[in-house]
Amino acid sequence: MKIALAPLDERPVNTRYPSQIAAIVGAEIALPPLEIRGSGRMPADTAAVAAWLTEQAGVCDGIVASVEYLAWGNLINSRISSETTAEGLARLTPLVQAKESGALVYAFVLITRVANANDCVEEPLWWKTYGTRCYALSQLLHKQTVGALERGETEKIAAIRADVPAEHIREFLTRRERNHALNLSVLNLLASEKLSFLLITSDDTSQWGLPSREKAWLESWADLLEVRDRMMIHPGADEVGSALTARLLCEKLGRQPRIFPLYAIPGDEALVAPYEDRAVRLTVEGQIGACGGILASSAEDADLILGVLTPSPRRTEWRTDFAAAERAARQPAYEAFFAQLGTFQNSGKLVALGDVAYPNGADPLAMELLFAEDSPCDPAQLASFGAWNTAGNTLGTTVAQAVALWLAGESADSHAQNIALTHHFLEGWGYQSEVRREARTKNTERGWHHDPNPNSAEQITFTCQNIQAGLQTRLAQLQKRGVGVGLTLVPGSVTLPWSRTFECDFVLT
Repeated sequence: MKIALAPLDERPVNTRYPSQIAAIVGAEIALPPLEIRGSGRMPADTAAVAAWLTEQAGVCDGIVASVEYLAWGNLINSRISSETTAEGLARLTPLVQAKESGALVYAFVLITRVANANDCVEEPLWWKTYGTRCYALSQLLHKQTVGALERGETEKIAAIRADVPAEHIREFLTRRERNHALNLSVLNLLASEKLSFLLITSDDTSQWGLPSREKAWLESWADLLEVRDRMMIHPGADEVGSALTARLLCEKLGRQPRIFPLYAIPGDEALVAPYEDRAVRLTVEGQIGACGGILASSAEDADLILGVLTPSPRRTEWRTDFAAAERAARQPAYEAFFAQLGTFQNSGKLVALGDVAYPNGADPLAMELLFAEDSPCDPAQLASFGAWNTAGNTLGTTVAQAVALWLAGESADSHAQNIALTHHFLEGWGYQSEVRREARTKNTERGWHHDPNPNSAEQITFTCQNIQAGLQTRLAQLQKRGVGVGLTLVPGSVTLPWSRTFECDFVLT
């Protein structure tokens, strides 16, 4: 089986992860050639990508396509480009033509985020100065629309508008209007039977803000158009390529796994994870559906058990000063949780583990207990693991890999499964929880910023070498517990996709 993927952008989470998942069932992911794929703020060659997609439609079993990628060239350019809605919509023609020719076409589109940071890596350059003020304005404008402003907030709106140059606010709002218009147009394509399935995700969302207002409008139109049976809408972004790959595999193979979620701390499934706007239970159920599964009524009735390390009420990344208090609060529940997962493993059930206790990395306490020699849960026998970035990101890729393994059954490619499981342990635990912190510290000790200067080969080389050494150490630790046995980290394969330490790429062989 071959699936054509027009990814959200060129980063490994959007290209490597779906490819790893497909490989477990012996399927192939076709990606746009490197020379037209784009990189960071440089958009993909949208005309060349359209031609590539048209060619692939005739030879592939299905298409998974990012609207942002086809319309604007990638995720970043959906936030910084000045092209029109009409120009973006015209670039979706290959999707419509593919569907008309009988292809299975899964599209996904984002509700543009409003980043709460004075940082311009993924935003307009002026966001470095005015980002947090625009975030505050976004929340206040939403509250104003629904009559929820509190005392003094009208004055706050006026103050922000006076403080941020008018041309920046105009650009901010008109680009949002453009992207929302495109999202409505894509919903129209679905209603007109020109797409097989549509997934709309909210990127870094919250209760208040223009993204939440736009989501409500899109949900309303979806209800009016009666297309809910062919679409979903929930928080997420970088996991969607993986999730829809799994969903397409399910549809092509005519199978639908029953998945039962088991929460580490009962009751905490009602908590809202950082960067999301709903209980993590709803995020779990949404990702199960996006990956082609259905919610099982009981563990006994399930094909897969999805263990979920529930969010910490701290709602922030893990810090060393949390360690003692978190151990006292969570260790008894974690021990009971891993014992349950071990029992399911021993009974022959497939068990996956999604760690959403903290954003952007695994919970060190949970990993300590899981990797202990006497742990009742065998990490090497997990169907999948995830602990990277947001709850939606983690759960989407975790469920997708587990679904692929279930679909493959006894014919699963054990080498591909080993690589995917090990990669996620090294990414979510090894890198994000440990090695990243070490690499940043070594950079600052040299008097540099924690992220290397993209124009300094010396700094990039130094950072990547330190990351490689750290990952080698963590791979050895994993192998002592049976994860990644027979694999090596390819020397010199560590790279920083956007010249920052937020994420890294590496190759296992």
